[in-house]
Amino acid sequence: MAKTDIVTRSFATRARTIDHLGREQIADAPTAVSELWKNSWDAYARTVKLHIFNEEPAVAVLTDDGHGMRESDLFERWLVIGTESKVSDTQPVASADRGGLPIRARQGQKGIGRLSSAKLGSILLLISKHRSDRYVAALIDWRMFENPFLNLSEVVVATGAFDTKSAIFEALPALADDLIGSVLAMNNGWRTEDRPLRQAWKRFDDEWRNEEPMRAGLPPSQRILQSMKRIPFRPDHLEKWDAPGTAMLVFELDDTLKALPSTGDTDLIRNEIIDRFQRTLSNFVDPYSTGRNRPDFDYSVDVRTPGADGTRGKILVGAEKAIDRSQVQDMEHQIEGSVGDDGIFRGRLKAFGYWIEGAVEFELPKGLYMPERAASRVGPFDIYIASMEFEQANSSHDRPEHIRYLALSEDYSGLMIYRDGLRVLPYGREDNDFFEIEYKRSKNAGRYFWNHRQMFGRLALTRQNNPNLKDKAGREGFIDNTAAKTFRALVGNILDQSARRYFGSASDIRKPRLAAIKASNRAERAEEEAKKLRERERKMFQAELERAEQTLPTLLSEIKRELQEFAIAGDDQVVAAAGLISDWRSSLADTSMRTQPSGSARLTSRYQAARNNVDTVSELISTYETRFREAVQKYEAAEPSRLLDKQIRQATDAVRLQIERFQDHIIGLQREQYDLVRTLAQTRIADFGKDAQAIVAKVSAKLIDVSSAVNLLARLRDDWISENRQIFGIYVSALESVKAEIDLETLASVQNQDLREAAAELDRLTALAQLGIAVEIAAHDLQEFDEMATAGLNALPEDMRNAPEVRDIRLGIEGLTDQLRFLSPLRLSGDRMQRWITGVEIAEFIRQFFAPKFAEAGIRFRATDEFLSLRLYERPARIFPVFMNLVNNSVYWVGTVARVTREILFDVVGSEVVIADSGPGVSDEDTSQIFRLFFTRKERSGRGVGLYLARANLSAGGHSIRYKRADDPPTLPGAAFYIEFRDADLGPQGS
Repeated sequence: MAKTDIVTRSFATRARTIDHLGREQIADAPTAVSELWKNSWDAYARTVKLHIFNEEPAVAVLTDDGHGMRESDLFERWLVIGTESKVSDTQPVASADRGGLPIRARQGQKGIGRLSSAKLGSILLLISKHRSDRYVAALIDWRMFENPFLNLSEVVVATGAFDTKSAIFEALPALADDLIGSVLAMNNGWRTEDRPLRQAWKRFDDEWRNEEPMRAGLPPSQRILQSMKRIPFRPDHLEKWDAPGTAMLVFELDDTLKALPSTGDTDLIRNEIIDRFQRTLSNFVDPYSTGRNRPDFDYSVDVRTPGADGTRGKILVGAEKAIDRSQVQDMEHQIEGSVGDDGIFRGRLKAFGYWIEGAVEFELPKGLYMPERAASRVGPFDIYIASMEFEQANSSHDRPEHIRYLALSEDYSGLMIYRDGLRVLPYGREDNDFFEIEYKRSKNAGRYFWNHRQMFGRLALTRQNNPNLKDKAGREGFIDNTAAKTFRALVGNILDQSARRYFGSASDIRKPRLAAIKASNRAERAEEEAKKLRERERKMFQAELERAEQTLPTLLSEIKRELQEFAIAGDDQVVAAAGLISDWRSSLADTSMRTQPSGSARLTSRYQAARNNVDTVSELISTYETRFREAVQKYEAAEPSRLLDKQIRQATDAVRLQIERFQDHIIGLQREQYDLVRTLAQTRIADFGKDAQAIVAKVSAKLIDVSSAVNLLARLRDDWISENRQIFGIYVSALESVKAEIDLETLASVQNQDLREAAAELDRLTALAQLGIAVEIAAHDLQEFDEMATAGLNALPEDMRNAPEVRDIRLGIEGLTDQLRFLSPLRLSGDRMQRWITGVEIAEFIRQFFAPKFAEAGIRFRATDEFLSLRLYERPARIFPVFMNLVNNSVYWVGTVARVTREILFDVVGSEVVIADSGPGVSDEDTSQIFRLFFTRKERSGRGVGLYLARANLSAGGHSIRYKRADDPPTLPGAAFYIEFRDADLGPQGS
């Protein structure tokens, strides 16, 4: 080969590389926020904030108070992809840039964390300022990096240096002009006139159209142009941020960020998004570290909504919403210690409320060896776990404590991982089982004690000790290398050994502890039998459901076919039709299902579908029967006696067949139990004889004397008689109940269900009472605190009083005071005096209290003249909560229908006051249960307390409440509640 044939080449980088490394790598918006906060950590920020401005269009602003960037930092580092952290670590941050903070371990490792901002939204305005330099800014549209026909060098980022913040916003149009130069061949006058596209963008648009010719919407280039024409960034978006530091303003937000502001609609998907967002970020900084180990890093996410009295913020995420070690440090099970270089855990452990004496160690399991190579070594790390028994009957905590920990577990449970104080995702999320906790538990829940939903804790790493535990590019866990596998095995070993020795079913500590808690007595046996009954109920319910699912569709098709072909033209058809009706009703009865038992929630949708089929079949049978009766009345039988005889024979055969089936089943069970009892009796008699002969043998061997033998035989007899009474008494009791025609299964099932409901109601009432007491105590002091805070604010210098921060504090205090003023009649210790309450007062109270929700959800609230003329003599603390609870329910359900139809109405009909809404209403099957405590159909946030309290309050005053009936005059199409007040003056309508 000639030398001239050899040439060197280099890789060409397409613009899409940035999209792959940024937006497509990051799993979701919370992970992106986490990455950007870690960048702020590396910039020695003390405070990071994410503001979502709830306006049209929405804007997200992420700020920090770190050391910021110089021009050289922006151009040579931020805009350079893949800056290596190892190089940065050799050049520690200057003391002046650390702001008095100690040297921090760098969180960024791959030099691409900044690209996470592409996950938050399409358009980014980056602003930064170093204490020694001017402001620098960069305008980026991340969608430009989606074009596959562009090289990376062909996409521009509009940048500039400025003296003030306001100058940046004044220069926004010029920055947009420069940016558009990557899209248009000519960018002069592009806002008002069409300009030709660059060839790469023309090709991208054409390909976009060709993919789906009927696709609606604008092509990629036009979306970018339209966004640039309406950039919404304003100086007041950065009103609360001052340099030095960095700010990111984002527009065309990701769906997750769009979902965070409240809309007033009842949206289950949005609620799920918010819940995941909060759970991911709420414990961003290690909440279980103590003292100096706790990082000096404050974080928050809030939604800022403009209003007539200024912008109000609602905090979604913050350190104040995170869990704290003090909240779980008294839990009955604890593991606290560290794992050394040798992989052995050393520390202390608490089980069932008692600390184990001395140090606890968990050695390495056989076959697990610590890697010795530098590239795969696992270094020391700390561990802290707190947990409890899930069943209160097994717990050393009293009921209120247990309820409190269960409530905490709903929001904060999970085993998280922290590196140098900041959270490593996705560990600790419910959908991540890195340590195979749930997998092992599914194999043996008793042996493998640990459960994600009942454990709190974290593993604390440092990058210095564990450099080989590296994040994946998308920040969704560790790279699956030898170090990660070893780390997982070490933690799994600690969990397995602690369960085996102390917490699980095989531990020596657990058995005596549970024996003390659950003494072997009649109550315990009853509970065990109840568990068996509940399990049997669940199995029988599932079997009945499966039988119904198999039978009902066929039965439904058959009845529909017979209805279409229905005709009575002869005696045989009369007999056949009557037989069909009987057969169908018998088949329908065979598909009957018991009430859905607890512990079978996964079958709810199938059960409801089967119930709907049962109702449909029942209606069709009734329709067929009606048509049959009408036809028989018109039909004249040719041979009436023969017709009736044939029908009697048919009915007799059906009844005999059913009875014979029952008889065969009962005889089979009797024989089986007879054989079992006979074998048991023979075995017991033989075993007693062996025990008695053993005592005689001891006398013969002169091991005991005759007197001792007499006593032993008497004791043996008493023990065996007691055991026999317990063993055989079960059969006698059951057979006597059968003889007396007592349905034991129904009786036990009903009592078991009542017991479960009573226990659950007691738990929730305890929690409710604790909440009420806490509110009562807090309300007592709020008024004084309000006066102290107001006086302090008024004493500030005038320039400080008018500062935005002070204005927000004042708004917050006024809001609290307003709510306190509204709620003061509702307090337990509130006004106990009766007085005249008017409909005008009630309507105005509701209108003002729910004004924000009405406005946000677009709900029309209306009170008729008849209601406004209402007067009743009662305690306000009894009446106002009733209307609040009813309206609060209506707000939720009205939020599920179209905005144009949302309405809540107060009216008077006859002698009753009506509270109606335009929501979906209450289904017929639920109307008998809606006033039961803790019954709710709300997917989220429902507690099932409001209607119960409403009825209880009214009953205490001799009033009554009911749900609407079919014969009530129409009000609004949704739910309607009717209240009959004792001795109320209802005005002209009532009289």
